Amino acid sequence: MLDGTRQVATVFTQRQFDEYARLSGDDNPIHVDAAFAAGTRFGRTVAHGMFLFSVLQAAIAREIGGPLRLQSQEFVFSGPTFTGDPLLLTLDPTAAGEVAAQLTDSTGSVTTSGVSRFGPPLPVAAANPEVIGSATFKGLATGMRAGRTREFHDQDVADFLALTRDPNPLFAKHQEVPPGLLAGITSCVLGIDLPGRGTNWLKQRYTFHRPVPIPAAVTSTVTITRIRPEKGLINLATSTTTADRLAVSGEALVLAIDIAERH
Repeated sequence: MLDGTRQVATVFTQRQFDEYARLSGDDNPIHVDAAFAAGTRFGRTVAHGMFLFSVLQAAIAREIGGPLRLQSQEFVFSGPTFTGDPLLLTLDPTAAGEVAAQLTDSTGSVTTSGVSRFGPPLPVAAANPEVIGSATFKGLATGMRAGRTREFHDQDVADFLALTRDPNPLFAKHQEVPPGLLAGITSCVLGIDLPGRGTNWLKQRYTFHRPVPIPAAVTSTVTITRIRPEKGLINLATSTTTADRLAVSGEALVLAIDIAERH
């Protein structure tokens, strides 16, 4: 792993946001529609949380080298990440097989932070999502579910690796779907289907149970487990399956104040 803290400077462009939207299918307008984004609390387009997750994983692979299998990760998106803003990515090894990452904007504010753990896939814990209460918000209700299926092929992986500059040899020969592409399906469901367009991802946790070989048909499903209507906050359980086997499980916390009322 890393032998000390590393820092990498970067700047994102709208073209990168648009390309991740194409690869993931997540064309949530807060990421790609300047007119829509102008009417939100951000005032301009912001990066996909899963694009930032992908960039951080690629940076870790570039700094460490060698095959790295992501076992689990947790990230908090505490502020927006914009195009054209000089950013500083800090990577810090905190334990064996573990790297803390932080993205800081030009004002010194942390926009993204979290921890990635690397190692063998973790076993599946058989459990159904726990639904808390029966609250509603903008036509949404606890227990609601949505899902999408996406097929991944060699070219999808090649385009993703070119976008993120990820040198991880696990993906170099396009033998597996990178975690950032798997996460992109979940991002698509959240940003388009449930809660819907205008959703802002605040926190995420993923556990990786098995690699997904190329080519693959992958299904991501999200379930609303809790709603706090007074804050516009929604918790969801997420799952990603292939060939009817669970590949990734997780949880998401999103802010839904900018979504339209569902009818």
